Amino acid sequence: MDQMFLEEAAEMLKVMGHPLRIKIAQCLEPGALNVGEISQAIGAAQAATSQHLKAMRVRGLLEARREGACVYYHIARPEVYKIIHCIREGAQPASGNPEGAGPV
Repeated sequence: MDQMFLEEAAEMLKVMGHPLRIKIAQCLEPGALNVGEISQAIGAAQAATSQHLKAMRVRGLLEARREGACVYYHIARPEVYKIIHCIREGAQPASGNPEGAGPV
């Protein structure tokens, strides 16, 4: 595989490696929300939510658009939907293994 691809993939996974960022991406799946709506949906303070949104936006995972006094965030890259799907699938306990811990 191409080194640049590997570095970009690792960076994307690193950005998505925080539980609140995964929650943010999940709540943005249906469509754009403003920071207040996102912070309420994920149960985090607005300041913390803003910091996570900025990190995701700076790395190109989210885009923002201003409507009056509100800024609405939405998922910018279709790959984010795939990451969310993989996380959901991977977090499911394996059948017959209640702890979900498979062989390493």
